[in-house]
Amino acid sequence: MKRRGFGQSTIEAEIIRTTDAAVLVDLGDREVWIPRSVCLEGDALDVGDTDLIVADWFIEQEGLL
Repeated sequence: MKRRGFGQSTIEAEIIRTTDAAVLVDLGDREVWIPRSVCLEGDALDVGDTDLIVADWFIEQEGLL
């Protein structure tokens, strides 16, 4: 994971499934649903995308550090 500042960081993971509200990412050792609302440009994310920019508070809350 790369820190970007401004309360956001990049998660290096691939989106493997999507819904209108969230994306499912493969982190290698587990899969996690991430709400589109906590992602930069969340509405544009699609299956196969990588390097999601996610709010730091969500990353910490979910233990994704």
